[in-house]
Amino acid sequence: MGNPKESKGNDSILSKALQQYIRLLQERPVITKSVTNSIVSGFGNIISQYVAPDPTTGGRINWKSVFAYTSFGFFINGPLIHHFYAFLEKMFPKDKPNSKWKRVLFDRLIFAPPFLLVFLYYVSIVEGHGSQGALKRIKDTYWMILKLNLSVWSIVQYINMNYVPLKFRTLFGNFCALIWMIFISIKRRQALS
Repeated sequence: MGNPKESKGNDSILSKALQQYIRLLQERPVITKSVTNSIVSGFGNIISQYVAPDPTTGGRINWKSVFAYTSFGFFINGPLIHHFYAFLEKMFPKDKPNSKWKRVLFDRLIFAPPFLLVFLYYVSIVEGHGSQGALKRIKDTYWMILKLNLSVWSIVQYINMNYVPLKFRTLFGNFCALIWMIFISIKRRQALS
């Protein structure tokens, strides 16, 4: 069995890390969410490359792809999602009728389709495929990924927007997105192979 003092020390480290993260969420929410999002996005991309190796790299990690996902998480997804959730809270306050469903419908039908286009275009450009290559990749993968996004993320977003406190929504979404990023990277790679 482990040493009780050692276990208490580990709990203390985890507790302190969580307290520090919560403090940063309060003091610097956008940058904290951006950093968290970039780490999760990059990590998800690396895992996806191990699970479904890219034949064009001979199975080696494509660092351009990792950078594309990481930078998208930092510069676009983190800040945008922070402000988007705050906007939804103001637009559809919890005390108004049907606000739970209105938030989800707005997210799924108004926000998600163009957001996915921006994501696919940005990632393809940063990976070095140029504008024409990015448009071709969008044409090849957009509808498939959008349909999957609407079916899978609708449930996740319903839970996230209605039961997770506002300051933790990006974090909750990030951890769900880790699995999604792995999945979307694999699907994108399979569709383009």
